[in-house]
Amino acid sequence: MNRRKALKNIGISFGSITFSTSILSILQSCQSNELDWSPDFFSSKQISFVDRMFEIIIPETDTPGAISLKLSKFVDAYIFKNTPSNDKSELNQEIEEFINVILSNENQKSIHEIDDVMLEKYLTNHLDSNNFTESNNKNYSQLCGLFRQMAVRSYRLTEYVMTNKLGYVPIPGYYDGNVDV
Repeated sequence: MNRRKALKNIGISFGSITFSTSILSILQSCQSNELDWSPDFFSSKQISFVDRMFEIIIPETDTPGAISLKLSKFVDAYIFKNTPSNDKSELNQEIEEFINVILSNENQKSIHEIDDVMLEKYLTNHLDSNNFTESNNKNYSQLCGLFRQMAVRSYRLTEYVMTNKLGYVPIPGYYDGNVDV
């Protein structure tokens, strides 16, 4: 299976989220205040990279941003539970490769040394152009598109957005059994 197909499959599976009991348990676990959380799918370097990319896509304004809503925690749990292992390994390899390209282009040793403006430049270059290639002659537009898709979809599924922005009511409608006919 090639990487493009794997990324496409992950995007499609992420786009077809339904409210099953496992998805609801993932959503509830992301809202807890665990200080000792460790990612299941991403490495620690990748989770900080994904956090920063998500915060670029959904920044903190008058509403909470991606880091405040712990979107990367939800995405990590979702990919870990719902993605086939060969797609996971290809996605992991693609993210690692993209991080290494950014580090080599910026002559840095750690992703923490790169400021958000530079990361935003890489993200927008790949999102805006399917012809943009990096120093290794690869295009990461599907990966950046997947980042955007995962951030937006997981943002819309958070409790804050569901209750405050989308008007989610757990029990729809109002029932009054004592009404004159």
